[in-house]
Amino acid sequence: MSRRNFRVAVRDPRPTSAWVMVGIASASLWITQQLDLWAILAQMVAIVVSLWRRLDPFPWQSNPWILNVGMFGITLGTILVALRGEPSTIALAHFAATTQGLQLIDARPRRTEYLLVALALFQVVLAANLTDSVFFTPLLIGFVFATVWTLLVHTLRSEALEAGQSHELVQAFTPGLLRTTLVASALSVVLAMVLFVTLPRLQSSVVRGTAGASVFAKAGFSDRVELGTLGRIRGDSGVVMRVETLEGKAPSTQEAYWRGLAFDSFDGRTWSITPPERASVPGSAEGGVTFGHEPHRYDLVQRIVREPVEGGVVFRMGAPRAVQGTLRRLERDVSGGLYAAGQADERVRYEVRSARTIPDDDALRADEALPPPPRADVLLARAGFSPAVGELARRIVAGAGTDADRARAIERHLIENGLYTDTPTTPSEEAPADAASPIERFVLGELAGHCEYFASAMVVLAREVGLPARLVNGFAGGRENEIGGFIEVTHGDAHAWVEIHYEEAGWVRYDPTPPDLRARAELPVSLAARIADLASAIELWWYQRIVGFDRSDQIGAMKRAWLAWRDREKNATPSSQRPFAWRDALARRELIVAVGACAGIAFGTAWLWRRRSHRAENAHAGYRRALRLLARRGLSRHEAKSARAFADEVRDALPAPAADAFGVLTEAYLAERFGARDASSREALVAFEQSLRSKAA
Repeated sequence: MSRRNFRVAVRDPRPTSAWVMVGIASASLWITQQLDLWAILAQMVAIVVSLWRRLDPFPWQSNPWILNVGMFGITLGTILVALRGEPSTIALAHFAATTQGLQLIDARPRRTEYLLVALALFQVVLAANLTDSVFFTPLLIGFVFATVWTLLVHTLRSEALEAGQSHELVQAFTPGLLRTTLVASALSVVLAMVLFVTLPRLQSSVVRGTAGASVFAKAGFSDRVELGTLGRIRGDSGVVMRVETLEGKAPSTQEAYWRGLAFDSFDGRTWSITPPERASVPGSAEGGVTFGHEPHRYDLVQRIVREPVEGGVVFRMGAPRAVQGTLRRLERDVSGGLYAAGQADERVRYEVRSARTIPDDDALRADEALPPPPRADVLLARAGFSPAVGELARRIVAGAGTDADRARAIERHLIENGLYTDTPTTPSEEAPADAASPIERFVLGELAGHCEYFASAMVVLAREVGLPARLVNGFAGGRENEIGGFIEVTHGDAHAWVEIHYEEAGWVRYDPTPPDLRARAELPVSLAARIADLASAIELWWYQRIVGFDRSDQIGAMKRAWLAWRDREKNATPSSQRPFAWRDALARRELIVAVGACAGIAFGTAWLWRRRSHRAENAHAGYRRALRLLARRGLSRHEAKSARAFADEVRDALPAPAADAFGVLTEAYLAERFGARDASSREALVAFEQSLRSKAA
């Protein structure tokens, strides 16, 4: 008979560790913020009710009809989640969470806990793909310990029931067993960390943005933007980028502009990119891609962690020269906008090398504003405004002798005469659909609007006087996180400005929005702000060092190691002639100490394991010898019979001295095998052998 067929159903309550395991698995899904409220409440009710009635469950908890109805409701809820357009991973998360609760409620006798463990593991795996929270790893470590202990308790309980020794089960749970469980779980965690660092990363994450991401997407970070949406997110303090400057001097917040997309076509209400098609950038961004004819000429290197944003736009400061990071496929539009294709709903991390050369007005006066061929018809196109707009533009630039002076005159006119407001009159508030464009009324009226209106107005006025201009959106300003040493950019820092193309200087930035009004107000530094900065710094460190450690990091680490080794071999000199040779010796000494410590830990672990195995082996050897001696006399133990039951059978077949000696030997064997206690079996074996010999004599 196989062990599977012999295994009896366990009717006892589940161990408390099962609720700990389920609670941790459920919490790992809760922190993803992807579960509906009804699913979270269902999990909580299931955990509370099942734990409350752990020793005395309700009758309905064992009713298969009620449990099947619950399963039908779970299936229906999962289907509804999938039908509303959620990704399959989100639907599966709802199914796993609620099914886990139903399994915990089920109080019927069970032969195994593997289904409960499998559902908990499934939740943790789904959570790993739905979040990169810093809280996930401690939850995962706790889950490993709780799961190992739950399976161990259930296995020992099943073994005890099979052997008819359930009343002695408590003796098996010794401190030694707990220590062994903790050591085995800790070794599993250590092995997982080693594999995490060494194995190639698999891009399977479907981490999504928060509920505010849909609002943020309307801020214009796609190839088509309607007026009146940017001001709606000014009050949103959600972080969208964290920027670290690795090389070069970071600009002040007043001069910090992270470029997103550039729009060249305007119909009076909507900006668009023409043509909207994108082309794949050759090469792999994980290994690094370059742009332009002089990729090695740059003066700024920044590492950017960008949250989910519609369109997957890749933001940067200045003209990009090289990009490397967790970008699976990089695309570029006709205006130079960069996109991480297929990663609009993911957090991405990348390093960008940029050139920020901004010519001064004296250099621009010697230059001429000309559109780059063959884009003249698009960049000089007018939106069909009334002649009054053109007349205003010409009055503004009257007296300006160069294109640079004309551009500055338009910018200065809007800054000095404009009134900033986050709630301008939107197109939806205009009565007739064919009424004048809000930009036309903005230019000819009281000049009240936010940055989108100011930038659009400057593009319109510049094109009226022959300056090739386009609207650019992105982020400006930000706030320094002093704890983490990076710039924190929020949704409220979204901004729009203008670029005008010069024959020699290329695209030059202009910002016609009043600077003292469009920038975010600086809040006083408070304890809450310090705590928020600390949390943001921890989150960034966690993502960059743990979650974001991927193939690009592995490639970069191998590249740096190879270059360091090559340079070391190339510049190798005798140690006596090398400066700071003592530092090298110290480094080697530290390496020897580290290797020795690792070897000592490994040796100690192996010695403890061998000692425990040797002790158990000794107990098994004496008992096996006794079994062989009995088998010669026709007494064989069946695999389904417990050790004590066989000892009772031997007691009925042998004289008292031999039976008593075998009983002592059996108890010593059980104590060492299941109780993790030292027990003397040598004397019992000798007494047993002598009893058998005396019987034979």
